Amino acid sequence: MWYRIDFTRFVQQLLPPILRSKVMMALFRVFITPLRYLYDKFLAYRDSISSRLNITANVQYIQKALNDAFYLTDNQIYIETPEDERTPSFYFQDEGQPPNYFYVAGNKPFYLREPDEVSSRETFIVYIPTFLCSSLDSEDDKYNGENLQIIYNLLNYYKPAGRSYRIELYDYE
Repeated sequence: MWYRIDFTRFVQQLLPPILRSKVMMALFRVFITPLRYLYDKFLAYRDSISSRLNITANVQYIQKALNDAFYLTDNQIYIETPEDERTPSFYFQDEGQPPNYFYVAGNKPFYLREPDEVSSRETFIVYIPTFLCSSLDSEDDKYNGENLQIIYNLLNYYKPAGRSYRIELYDYE
């Protein structure tokens, strides 16, 4: 790639041939050590960002990101999508329903004022083994919520916009 540089060879090629002694090259290797250190840090950072950018909002990639964060190999963290139990929230005028009303099967209609009044369900459920976190409350968790916070951060980073999730714990055998 264009960003791969061998600084030792680069310095050697910049020196005139008459000055390319072993002592001079050793001296220049010492001079470029901080530059090589920064360059190695840059490459490590670039590789980590490249692996983060390869993860999309697909369920299999979110699972992979969660499992890779804790070095799990058998997909102990997995995601399931609950069944869709939606009821219609809006009607056509020719159906004879009054406008701006929401009907739930078997209940009286109520007026829609705010989006928060409509019950919303999560679009996917994340199952976490109890060896990673023992409780969803950070005070009761044996890891003080550190692993749970990592999971929340990864889910909020990779989940698609407008999607919601719920975390459930299960006993891993």
